[in-house]
Amino acid sequence: MPTARAQLMKATRKLMLRWTDASEHWNDPVSNSIERAHIEPLDAAVRSAVGAMESMGELIERARADCS
Repeated sequence: MPTARAQLMKATRKLMLRWTDASEHWNDPVSNSIERAHIEPLDAAVRSAVGAMESMGELIERARADCS
């Protein structure tokens, strides 16, 4: 799971950096709408997913330890 988590975080970070770059040149009602409708919810969803991945990783490690 650490690999999937790291990949997700890296991809999200890259998207956010690219969005920031685009926002410097594209700032109108359409870009604002895209940010509110897609970028902001995606950021929140990724944070939630990363938290869930970390919790699942801990549970899996506990289960492995219990089965050893």
